[in-house]
Amino acid sequence: MPEKPKKIAIGVVVTLLVLATGIFALNYYIESKLKKEIAGLPNNIKIAYKAIEVNSLKGKLHFVNPQVSVYGKTTGTVNLKTELQSFTIDDVNYWDYLLNNKISIENIIFNQPKVTYYHNEEVKSKSYGNVFKNPFDKFIHIENLQINNGTIKVFNAPTDSLMLQSEKIDFKFSSVQIEKKSNKKSISYQNFSFYSTNLFYRLNTFDNLLVEHLTISPKTSKIKGLRIKTKYKKEQLSKLLSTERDHFDLSVDSLVVKNQDFGFKHDANFYFKSERVDFFAPDFDIYRDKLVSDDLTYKPLYSKMLRDIKFSLTLNKVILNDGKISYTEKVKEGTQGGKLEFSKLHAKIKNLSNTYKDTLTVINVSAIFMETTHIKVTWSFDVNTTTDAFLYKAELGTLAAQAMNQFMEPNLNVALKGIIDKTYFTISGNDRISQIDLKLKYDHFDVVVLKQNGKEENKFLSGLVNLFVSKDSKKDSGSFRYGSKTDVERDQTKSVFNYQWLNIKAGLLNAMTGDGKK
Repeated sequence: MPEKPKKIAIGVVVTLLVLATGIFALNYYIESKLKKEIAGLPNNIKIAYKAIEVNSLKGKLHFVNPQVSVYGKTTGTVNLKTELQSFTIDDVNYWDYLLNNKISIENIIFNQPKVTYYHNEEVKSKSYGNVFKNPFDKFIHIENLQINNGTIKVFNAPTDSLMLQSEKIDFKFSSVQIEKKSNKKSISYQNFSFYSTNLFYRLNTFDNLLVEHLTISPKTSKIKGLRIKTKYKKEQLSKLLSTERDHFDLSVDSLVVKNQDFGFKHDANFYFKSERVDFFAPDFDIYRDKLVSDDLTYKPLYSKMLRDIKFSLTLNKVILNDGKISYTEKVKEGTQGGKLEFSKLHAKIKNLSNTYKDTLTVINVSAIFMETTHIKVTWSFDVNTTTDAFLYKAELGTLAAQAMNQFMEPNLNVALKGIIDKTYFTISGNDRISQIDLKLKYDHFDVVVLKQNGKEENKFLSGLVNLFVSKDSKKDSGSFRYGSKTDVERDQTKSVFNYQWLNIKAGLLNAMTGDGKK
């Protein structure tokens, strides 16, 4: 080989060796630096790993099977434990860092993280934040941030009971930016997607929430297999209660939230908006044991409940498709309780919100009542009216009075006979007081008062009661009897449905025992 090309070749080889040695040395330096930083963490934070792989040429850092444990400073027990198959930071832009004082990363990937967290309500949230306080004041840009096939479990530290669990979590963010604004960290992103299966969440001491599949994107959320269920059996719950509460089982085949928007206004106030929310095949089974002591706390109407929500809620339209509701109330020992049932229930709720001004929330419901007759309801109120004024209108089709006996007999020792052909009523009122106007058409109506055993008729009391009850509404050419009652007082320790029943009972009594005239 001629001398000159030979020198060039040797120079190239030497240069490549120097570069390779430099890259190797830089990789070794970065790896050693990382190990030193990890070793120098506070005593309550432990990080272990099988290997660290550094490629400074590609700007890549890869941890193999990293494990992070955070211990309580006072208790010495584990508060947080995370184990991953791998953790990767890929394609760090050195030039952005050197020239623009900006940290730019193409990918951050958490692969198969398993997170276990022990929640302690006595530990202030600030202390958790301080553990991982971001030491950087630089602008940070991450093009892709993702979690692949993760799981999470949250336990109540004092009792070691499960509070939250979710499997197969896939979470992706794009164009994440972290910057300091007005001495606060601001986080923004362009797009995200979230998917999880088998979600469990303990709502409170008595009830759990379960979800089979959950999918969230910026504009749409979908839930499949939603269930909220009391974790105790009915009899067991009654023994645990000091005051009455509902035992319930709510299942929803699927739920779809469309054109949603959520976030924080001024980095503080949370808001949630949606153009439309659809519930498909909701099935709600409610049981109330009235033998348990009354809960005498104040029960707000729905308008006040909406008004007092701690965040901004704006749902333009909520639709219930093909739902079912059954309510069982037990007031006497030795019975299973009386039941009221609504099936083929469809509802449209407009303006379910605490952000609108001078706009009514309107609820329209149609259903089959007691498997025999149609019922239609229109219910409206203004969430901003502090008196909680409302208007409630309903109409029922032909109802065989016997259909009500499954509720009346076990609870009230009363059975009904006859046909109610049509019923209309309007209730208007507020949180304190209301009035009802009612009209109904019925035929051959009898009230049967039962003996204490709930089986045999008490003929004397039945005859006495029926002296005051008009047998039908056809004494003259007019086919309806009218009833009304003003100044119906609400028991504010009971629900809105008890308030409705007080009105209906007063209207029916006036229509059947009064002169029946408008």
